[in-house]
Amino acid sequence: MAARDLRPQGRTLLICLYLAYLLSFADRVIFSVALKPIKAALGLSDSQLGLLSGAAFAVSYALFSPVGGLIADKTSRKLLLVFAVGFWSLATLGTGLALSFMTMIVARAAVGAGEALLHPLAISLIGDTVPRERRSRAFGVYLSAGSAGVIVALLLGGLVLHLVESAGGLTVPIVGHVQPWQAVFFVAAAPGLLLAVVIAVVIRDTPRTRDGEVEGTDEGSTGGFVRNHLRLLVSIFLGIAVFQLAAYTVQTWNVVFFERTYGWTGSQTAIALALTSGVLSLIGCLAVGRLIEVLRRRGRSDAPLLVCVAGGSAFCFFALLALAAPTAGTALVPMGIASFFGYAPSIGGYVAMGEAVPSRIRARLAGVHILSVGLISNALGPLLVGMFSDGLFPQADGIRWALFVTVALAGVLGLAITASGLAAYRRRALQLDHPSISDPAKPPKA
Repeated sequence: MAARDLRPQGRTLLICLYLAYLLSFADRVIFSVALKPIKAALGLSDSQLGLLSGAAFAVSYALFSPVGGLIADKTSRKLLLVFAVGFWSLATLGTGLALSFMTMIVARAAVGAGEALLHPLAISLIGDTVPRERRSRAFGVYLSAGSAGVIVALLLGGLVLHLVESAGGLTVPIVGHVQPWQAVFFVAAAPGLLLAVVIAVVIRDTPRTRDGEVEGTDEGSTGGFVRNHLRLLVSIFLGIAVFQLAAYTVQTWNVVFFERTYGWTGSQTAIALALTSGVLSLIGCLAVGRLIEVLRRRGRSDAPLLVCVAGGSAFCFFALLALAAPTAGTALVPMGIASFFGYAPSIGGYVAMGEAVPSRIRARLAGVHILSVGLISNALGPLLVGMFSDGLFPQADGIRWALFVTVALAGVLGLAITASGLAAYRRRALQLDHPSISDPAKPPKA
């Protein structure tokens, strides 16, 4: 994006948000790299692993998001961002110190609470610093940091595991001797603590705009906006969350899937996925933002939600092909293609939130959106796979079929719910183009 496309300090802010999301996702995904040694060290079942990688993080992440969004609409967004990055980085450090199932739950919940603040802040800040016609690209850039975070987590996690395992452990000042999986979290926490300091120094608070509000109505209030656009919000809050359930669940269990189904090692799998799925996911994020712009220029006012529907469906289709593949090599190709589309629902949803919701209530409704995503995608998805694996598919490669069933269900439900909001989004786009219209169902007068 050219500097002229951004409002004052928008470029610096977008870079900081990008780095924050990269590190938050790396802290989140790196847990999946260490699942096998954590299970061995703490003697856990697959259901317990599902709770740790899913619900322990996601319930906290979900419940704190609306609170964080409400605070972000009423206080300094800069200070809240500094606090969030520093807090989840300290919690990541604490994860490496957790030596029981319960202390691990507490540490993962703390990571979730800190990261819960980031997306409402990002949606609010990008909406106020990037012109509407460029927001889809800005959100694409921002969310591509998640893909970059996956690559960093897989490569860094695999490398640290390999090096510390080869050395027989690591001695850390004050802490003492630590296991390879603990070292992974110690290394992951350090960059976030540094970034919090950088944000405090280089970023200043930005003013809030009033775009998206309709004069003479209560559109700027939370209740008024929800009443007038309920179908649209349901499609965003619920439908996109179901699509994301499929993507997040595959991402969480991917390393375990290749280990158990094809006999690959954790470090081998992490590196292979980073160089295939991770890279294609990053490219896909950047492409989706531009695709929304292209569709808009061709007259599709519902482009953000349309991309959610198409991208989410494509992810599920190719992920199912990968999960049914007979060999690791043949699984990597469709899994990479699936990853290309994996962030399409997220990007489309964030663009929709960034442009369809009035600025002064944007962060709090974004918090509700993250609440839905956290409970449905991050908490329920990994837990379902663990339960299906333990109960319905206890065989050696049962994780394959547990994932298959979960992704198939998410694909069908996500398509039905998200597509139901397309007409409502077109009406909202008409209202944004003609702010004098108080009833989005009525066309403007000639």
